[in-house]
Amino acid sequence: MIKQKIYLIPGTMCTDQLWSMLLPLLSKAVEESYEFVHVQIPKNLNFSEISAFLNSYFEEDKVNIIGFSLGGYISANFTASFPERVNKAFIIANSPCALSQQEIKQRQEIVKFVNQHGYKGMSKVRAAQLFDCSKWSISQLEQLINIMITMDAELGEPEFNSQMRFTSNRVDLFQPLVSSQIPLTFYYSDYDPLVNSAWLAKLAQQNSKCEMICSSGASHMLPLEKPQELAKHILKWL
Repeated sequence: MIKQKIYLIPGTMCTDQLWSMLLPLLSKAVEESYEFVHVQIPKNLNFSEISAFLNSYFEEDKVNIIGFSLGGYISANFTASFPERVNKAFIIANSPCALSQQEIKQRQEIVKFVNQHGYKGMSKVRAAQLFDCSKWSISQLEQLINIMITMDAELGEPEFNSQMRFTSNRVDLFQPLVSSQIPLTFYYSDYDPLVNSAWLAKLAQQNSKCEMICSSGASHMLPLEKPQELAKHILKWL
């Protein structure tokens, strides 16, 4: 039996370790039917170029995509750009709209600083901001933070520079997604500061093919913090 591939697109400075808690829960349930394939984000390409890369990379006529955070935006942008290539998409912790001018400015300043002083890696403080710290003991949070720092260190300065420079200019995808006939599922935390929940709610109101699954809390790193809950929704989606 030929397995159907599910393509996994990670977030900023994330390796395949992002899926390390989720995949065992999924693979055990559907190992005879599906194969999960991690797709590392190509360096030094803008979103249009990334979509073109994926269009060449995917072997199937129609693909199933799971994207997290930046990977969620990439998945949505690919769906808008090449709808004939997408069967369905599951987008985690992302609202595919433009970044605020403040965030773009911060990213530009970070790139300038890194170019002058080098990249020192993700700090523990920055890593902790991506988790719902109120839900974890100190030791549990330390484990999660260490995963983030390990992934960041593995990818290093070239990847960081690439992602900061080439993935900050994001087009608001509301109009193409409103008219899209591709089933899209969004899974996010209701208080995640990196997700525009009002934007997603408006999208769901105007396109019945968009399903919203809102999880409690403020977690952004859902594949690491809520793998069991996420696995349940992905298995239903499959």
